[in-house]
Amino acid sequence: MTEVDVGSLSYAEMVALRAKLDREIQDKRGEELKVLADGFAKKVQAAGFSVAEAMEALQPYVGPASPGKRAAQIAAPKVLYRDPANPENTWSGRGRAARWLADYEAQGRKRDEFSVAST
Repeated sequence: MTEVDVGSLSYAEMVALRAKLDREIQDKRGEELKVLADGFAKKVQAAGFSVAEAMEALQPYVGPASPGKRAAQIAAPKVLYRDPANPENTWSGRGRAARWLADYEAQGRKRDEFSVAST
């Protein structure tokens, strides 16, 4: 393994090195995970089971939902405002007002005009 004297590197060189290292780590992680998955699939099939059966048997070991799955389980916020000119434009009332609503308000219209409850 080659030693790198990071103390002699400039800031830009360190940032570039870190980016390269992050890419290499991700690549290596993917390679090793693939090797493990291949070995697992071969052992499962050699024992007479399908990979799908093995995956189902692993469910108790998976643990809590990953962030991606958890996000899918969270309900979308309720629509409170809708653009009458384009009903696909909606706003939940959370965060900064939607651009279409801000544009209407800049024209002097009231936010209540676009409330879903008032339609």
